[in-house]
Amino acid sequence: MSHKKLRIIIFGPQGSGKGTQGHLLAERFNIPLIGAGDLFRMEIADGTRLGLMVKEYVDHGSLAPDELVNAVITHRLKKTDLSKGFILDGYPRNVEQAQHLDKLLKINLAIYLRMSDKEAMRRLLGRRQCTQCKAQYHRTDLPSSKGGFCTVCGGALMRRVDDEEETIVRRLATFHFITEPLVSHYRQKGTLLTINAEQPVGEVFQDLTKKMAKLGFS
Repeated sequence: MSHKKLRIIIFGPQGSGKGTQGHLLAERFNIPLIGAGDLFRMEIADGTRLGLMVKEYVDHGSLAPDELVNAVITHRLKKTDLSKGFILDGYPRNVEQAQHLDKLLKINLAIYLRMSDKEAMRRLLGRRQCTQCKAQYHRTDLPSSKGGFCTVCGGALMRRVDDEEETIVRRLATFHFITEPLVSHYRQKGTLLTINAEQPVGEVFQDLTKKMAKLGFS
């Protein structure tokens, strides 16, 4: 077990495997993986004043302002047991949010999963999801042995709506403009760990844990 309490944020462009690596790390170090999206959904489900405000933005398909996002995160994190440490995925999305988080909690590791736009595009365009059980596949990296059908339940495999090329280009541009400046923010704080996310999942995780061990997280 690590002799340092892990307080991690994990970020990277779409397709870089944040969710996958986050789950693997959470399992390895026995700490919670906290998805910002889940915190917003909990707030909405609870029908709180903050939740109702977030729902308005969600219903209109727009991003909530930093002040509201920060308020929801602060409210939810204060209600979450963070005594063992945590991994935060999906927040902060920009430097302003990171500065708010700095005042709230001391992050001691910011994992940046670096990936080229070309590889992100290849991965996202190749993703397929079962329309019934939501199992994930990839046309070349993780193909179904049943062609266009799910090996689990037999459902049809389809590309997700947000994996259309135009949408991917827009999301990657947003990442570079809004989220990528976090690299400089955490590098200045001395907590940045950059990982080549273009490797296969297992190699990314191996690379990540090896570098974490050198930093005293093992």
